[in-house]
Amino acid sequence: MILKEKDAYPSGEGRGGDERAYYGHKQEQDVAFQLRREFGEHKQIHVINDLRLEHRGERAQIDHLILHPYGFIIVESKSIVGEVTVNAAGEWSRSYQGNWMGIPSPIRQGELQKQLLHHLLRDNIEKMLGKVLGIQTKVGGRDWQVLCAISSTAILHRDKMPKDVADRVVKTEFLAKKVREVVGNILTEYLKAKPKFSKQELSNIASFLLEHTAQVSIASAGSDSQTATPEPAAPVAESAPHYSASPAPENVSFQTEPTVQAKSLVACKQCGEAHQLTGMYGQYGFYVKCGRCSTNTSMKQPCPACGWKSVLVSKGGREYTGTCRKCQQVFLIYSQE
Repeated sequence: MILKEKDAYPSGEGRGGDERAYYGHKQEQDVAFQLRREFGEHKQIHVINDLRLEHRGERAQIDHLILHPYGFIIVESKSIVGEVTVNAAGEWSRSYQGNWMGIPSPIRQGELQKQLLHHLLRDNIEKMLGKVLGIQTKVGGRDWQVLCAISSTAILHRDKMPKDVADRVVKTEFLAKKVREVVGNILTEYLKAKPKFSKQELSNIASFLLEHTAQVSIASAGSDSQTATPEPAAPVAESAPHYSASPAPENVSFQTEPTVQAKSLVACKQCGEAHQLTGMYGQYGFYVKCGRCSTNTSMKQPCPACGWKSVLVSKGGREYTGTCRKCQQVFLIYSQE
């Protein structure tokens, strides 16, 4: 199940801007697409893309976090065109246009993200996990893994990599298979008495992390707006959202109910058809396919409350909703008949 989609690339910025950022974002989109295709309907494997963390003065952004009954998998995406090698000391090198250069280790970066996530959850554990015989349960005994997803076009020299690195580096096209190997057979692992999160505990952890990343995003957007060109005015919240430990309803993808109920906001960009549409998901997110002219139209629509264009689209049952990244308004975009 996808709990948070991959954030859109900043509007108006293409390859002409930061080319490295553009291809890095495209690689993360490719990874998010593979994870959605494999686990989009999975009931026990949950994916959060672009998870932002802030704790004890430290910040991090996890490209892709996978929650499963036995623990956590952090996936660091890396866009590389060329060859990749890692020496015995764990130092990474890549080739570019025939020249070799050193690069930071994505595995080490993922390990640092894992530490911050662990500390954040540990310091808020009472909001997510219950007690057994009066003793608070922990997350430390769970399975914590870090994987690195490399562009499928890269050439990996696995014979030169330390085994612990080679086991955690995978091309994007094989990532879903690797995730299944790490998680293992859920029923078999349960019979082995392996420590396991209940469905409610997974729900609580997911709800906490989704609210946390939303708060960090709002704070970041607020600081950026002090220097950026002003967007249309949005309602000013009196305080940051307060986390409630109340369990999130299951099978709702942990999304807030729409606060703006409206007719479909999306129509075919070619012929204007608003009824003969089919909601679909592709490499670049949710879209509708027109039954009249077969044109594809993105579901990303500006927020009806404040006009902000950066909106996250999610699906719950037959309804597609948008969540404004500025004012956090949740609104109905399209309802599939």
